[in-house]
This record gives sequence, structure tokens and C-alpha cells, in this order.
Amino acid sequence: MSDKKYDGMGILLLDGIDSFEYDKDKGSTWVCEVNGVILDDYGNPDTDGLNVKILSPDDTLAFYYGNKPISAENALASVIFGKGENEVDLEAQKSEISSPNSVSNEELSSVSGEIPEGNSWTLILKGAITETMNQSYFEEGASCHKGNWTDESGNEYTGIPLWRLVGWVDDEDSHSSEGFNEDLYTAGYTITVKAGDGYEKEFSTQEIGTSDDVLIANEMNGEPLPQDGEKPSYPLKLVGSSINGGNSVGNIAEIVLSEFSSLEQLDPSVSSGSTESKDSEIPSIHIVVFGDDGKTIINETTVNYRMMEESFPVIGDGETEYKYESITNNPDDIWGADQNFAGGFKIKSVVKGTLVRDLVDLVGGMEPGTSIKLIASDGYETKLGYSSVYPNPDAILKAGEPFVAWYKGGKTIPDFKEGYQLFFTGGDDNVFSNWDMHETMESNLWHYYWEAGVQYPSAAGLATKYIDEIHVYTAPESEWELFLDGSSIGGVITNISSGYYDSALVCQFGSNHSGTYKDSQGTSWEGMPLWFLCGFVDDADQHSNNAFNESLANSGYKIIVTGENGTTLTIDSGDAKRNDGYILASIKDDIIIQADDPSWPLVLTGSAVSEPVLKVNKIQLKPFE
Repeated sequence: MSDKKYDGMGILLLDGIDSFEYDKDKGSTWVCEVNGVILDDYGNPDTDGLNVKILSPDDTLAFYYGNKPISAENALASVIFGKGENEVDLEAQKSEISSPNSVSNEELSSVSGEIPEGNSWTLILKGAITETMNQSYFEEGASCHKGNWTDESGNEYTGIPLWRLVGWVDDEDSHSSEGFNEDLYTAGYTITVKAGDGYEKEFSTQEIGTSDDVLIANEMNGEPLPQDGEKPSYPLKLVGSSINGGNSVGNIAEIVLSEFSSLEQLDPSVSSGSTESKDSEIPSIHIVVFGDDGKTIINETTVNYRMMEESFPVIGDGETEYKYESITNNPDDIWGADQNFAGGFKIKSVVKGTLVRDLVDLVGGMEPGTSIKLIASDGYETKLGYSSVYPNPDAILKAGEPFVAWYKGGKTIPDFKEGYQLFFTGGDDNVFSNWDMHETMESNLWHYYWEAGVQYPSAAGLATKYIDEIHVYTAPESEWELFLDGSSIGGVITNISSGYYDSALVCQFGSNHSGTYKDSQGTSWEGMPLWFLCGFVDDADQHSNNAFNESLANSGYKIIVTGENGTTLTIDSGDAKRNDGYILASIKDDIIIQADDPSWPLVLTGSAVSEPVLKVNKIQLKPFE
């Protein structure tokens, strides 16, 4: 137990049981749950502290250890007191465990009374920064940045190339298009791949190279790695063309970068001298206003943080934390309307910045019904409506106002590597919650995150980093919905809004799911491949790495695309399978198709389409008769 928060808050904290210890860098901690509700000791110290919470004899008290958000399902260890089957006597069950990453099933069972199911795991990446990737996030990344390798027995492994993963933590720039630091990689450092049982292997960057066939695999032959055998590979395994049997590592839990060479060895001009940045070196934001056609520029300006700091009120005092709520991880309560923040916070940062409305006002402001886009250097976009940029008093009390942060944790841009970043003042609690998003933003602008087959609202999905452009649109954008129906072949039915469709074109791992095509008239089209949309409803798996059911497509079904005046085009699933020649475009000549365009809102086009289908509003998957 720790009393580090006792003087200020009057609460005691559980920092460790045996070797299951609190680790800020890894994001590992203990949480306490009473009758299924996780206590918020920081938010409600008077009632939810471990030493002040009042219990009754019928209560069930549980402690769970892992990486937030922690639940009974994904905990690495648990201690439960109550009348249930999992009642544990700590003194009798105490075990000697070397580290959380070397826990055997037997050891874990002795602490928790149960072995967690193997459907939720994490990978810790340590370098200049530390990141923890959960299973869903890794799978999302694998769908965007897939690497593959086939061994001598014909087994095909798929996953994420190792060089891409190290780029996530090789410096503080983890997500932009420049996330992989090629200079550091060339200078050389050591990559240590560690298994859950403590086994590890070291590699130099020269040994690994930048080939996509040296990868951290999460699948073999389209299935999760085997969990059986004396030394199972699950959940992750290092494989590839330059990895022999003795160097392969399975059951991977952690990847650590160390022994960095100095960049001065590559370029003597790189030195550790003054860090004072010249104005010419400070990243800026280009703010552009587009006319009614969505393309003609009618006003623009460029500002950097020094200009913002001098010209406008500064949001933040250098001490206040601004927070984004995590997903609730509760399928029965995806919004968390009671705002008890049971899932914790995805982002907690001490930041300072400038209101978005102050920046937009530099180019003439906005009109009701219009929107803006905050665009990152890696292409990621976040759209905000007029009511978010210029919120009414009620919305300010709930969600606050959006602002662009240029200072974080004592560092300003460019040392604040992730800036400029979008935050919200968050009302009186400085939290922008999922329910705040629900109550103050248009539904077509809500952001979602898929976890274990559930589409959770994700306020933190709006926290765009590396913002370098703000686009202001003077014409209101017309909303639409696309109806997808896979029920006739055993799949699901869903409606996709215009906002969700636009955001889906940009993958959360820094890549995208878009396709492009230039027709014979020279018109450029951009949208989502038809096969990707089929994968959204062809079965119950809507968003994993294997969302598109390839075996079902091989068996054959009809894809019926319906457009203007009921016009239809029927396509064989075998022809459409992973074929980017069929694109459902929402963008024409680099701008979103306008409502007065004859093709609005969507056009089926592409190299495989002889006659485009205009005004697409429905896609159905049906069996051949």
C-alpha cells in the first residue's frame, strides 16, 4: 500500500501485490471494483478511496491488475473477496512471481483463482517513449501495414513489419508520416524482443533491415497463432526471411530499443547546442477558407504558436490536466451517460493552447451549418461543426470549447512532438467525455472505435495530432446515409453516415482504406473499395483484420449496388474480392461531392466498372439463386 496521496487526498493506493507492481511507464496498475463498479478514488476520494469505502457483508470486492482500461476480462491478475467461486485467501495463495510478463498459467491461477481467456493481450514497446498496444489496436495496424512471410513448410505468417513497430517508439514522433526515424535506424541501435516467459533475443537494426517480410506475426494461415504445445507462439511471434529457428521468439510481450548511436556520427552538424527555435523552424498551421464549390480559396493565413500566444488568450495554466475519456468497455453502456468514467481516460495531458474559434476568426469565421476540418501531416482528419467551434452556453458547461495545443508537459512546439493537437476545455471537470460528444456534436461527426466486435463511441478519437492545416468550408455539407445489407448471406445490416464514411477513409494507424481512380475524362475519384464495404456486413466480424470474409466471397454471392432511380448493378463477389477496381467514391477532383452534383452522394466507379452507378444509396449481398 502507498500513502503518497494521503496528505493531499486522504486516500491510500494499492501499488503492488508480489511482483504485480504499479509501473507508470508500462501503464500497469491495480484497480478496485465493488459489486461490478470500478472505484474512482482520484475523482471521488471522499467516498471511493480504498481506506474510506464503506462495505457491507454481502458486497463483492475485487482487485484487478493490468493495463488500462482494466476489466475482469482482460486483467493479468485478480484478487476477489466475496461469496462467489473466486474467493481468494491472499496469505494462503501468495506466490513468487518474477515479473508480470513472465506469469505462467499455474502462477496466475494461484493469484487470481482463474486464468484469463486468451482473447485480449498487449504488446509493450519501449524506446524514446513507451507505448502499450492492445490486441484490437495491433490488429487494426496489421490491416493497414500488413507484412507476410511463408516458411519452408508453406505456413503463411501475417502481422506488422518489425521496422514499422520500432518506428512507433524510436523517437517522440509516433504517428505522423515521418514516424519512422530513418536516420536513427541507420546510425544503429539494439532491438530486444522479449517473450512472456522471460526469454529474449537481441538484434541490430542492420540485421533486421526494412523488409516487410521480417515481422511480428499475429496470425498463421489466416488464424491466430497456436496456443497449444510446450512453448506456444501465441499471441505474437517474430518470423521472417532473416530470422532462423534459433532467433525466432514466440509469446512476445515486449520490444525494447536500446544502445542508440549518436546522430552526430552521421551528421556532425547535429549537436546538443541551444534548443531555442527560430521562427522559421517552428511548425505552423495553414488556415484556408473554401468557397461554395469546396475548392476555390477565398481567404487564407498561416500562424505559428508564438503568434497565437501573443495574439489570443492562452488556454491552460501549465498545471491543469485536460482529459479525453476512454471507451467504456461495457457493451451494455457504450456511452457512459452517468459519466463515472469507469473505463478511465485515454489521454491526460497538461497542455496550453489557443481556441479553434480564435484561429478560424482570423479568416472570417464560420456560418451556422458549416464545418471545418483539422488535418494532420499524416493525412488524418477531424471534422467539427459550427456548434462545436462556437458552442452555446449549455455546450460550454458540458464539453467546453475545442483548442489547439502547442504546449505539453513543459515543452512547446517543436519539442512537443505531437503538436499541434486538438483538445477540449471539457467544462468544469476539464474532461471531454463520450457523453459530452453525444450531447454537443452532430451525430454524423461522432467518432467510434471497434473493440471485441463492439462499436464504442470514442471521444479520444477526436484528439488529432500533428495538425498543420485547418480547412474552413462556407457551404453547408449535406448529410446522407448508405444502407448496407448482408443479412441474406448470414451477415448483418447497418447504416453508414456521411461523417462515419469520411472518417473511415483514414485508418487510425496512420494509413487509409481509400482507393483512387482517374476516368477517361480526366476526373479523379477517391473512395472506399467495394470489397472493404462488403467485409463490413458479410458476417458478424465488422472491423477486425479478417473482416472481409474471403472464403465466403470465394463461395460466391451477388453484390447488388443500387443508385439513381433504382438503377442497379450486380457484381460477382469473386470478381470484387480484394479488387480495388471497384471504388465507391465520395470525393471528386479532391473535394467531397457536393449536393448539387448529379452523382451525389456516392459513385461506383473504377477500372473494373464499365458504366458508373450514380447516387448510390444501397448495397446488398445476396446468394445466387
